[in-house]
Amino acid sequence: MLKGLCVCYAVVLSIFFSAAISGYWAFGNQAKGTILLNFLVDEKPLLPTWVLLRTNVFTFLQVAAVSVVYSQPTNEVLERKFVNAEIDQFSVRNVVPKLVYRSLSVVIATTVAAMCPFFGDINALIGAFGCIPLDFILPMVFHNDVFKPSKYSLLF
Repeated sequence: MLKGLCVCYAVVLSIFFSAAISGYWAFGNQAKGTILLNFLVDEKPLLPTWVLLRTNVFTFLQVAAVSVVYSQPTNEVLERKFVNAEIDQFSVRNVVPKLVYRSLSVVIATTVAAMCPFFGDINALIGAFGCIPLDFILPMVFHNDVFKPSKYSLLF
């Protein structure tokens, strides 16, 4: 677990720092808050439009996947209210309300988030507080809970 965690930190830190250092080298203190905005000069792209489109599509897909994960508590509440647990979970009676209410909750959350003028900053802050514990701290807690190493060992 410790080796895997060290490799994970090394990969993440090397990628983040290489992007940050090369971005500062390329753009200096004139760098914009969003990386893709750095490749637009007078509203004209410096990259081929297919690269920008592909990057935006992948960003959208990643944010959609993350929103599904982080909205699970909301989905659980909605399912308890609108889904019948006594019949098959893949029946039309259960699938349609799940699809409708999950989609509706994501649309509402996205609309409210898009209305925030500081969305990029708040997204980075929430992402840091949400992803760091889930990616780095929680696996260590699970490892300690499952394998119960000595508190004085290196593995703890």
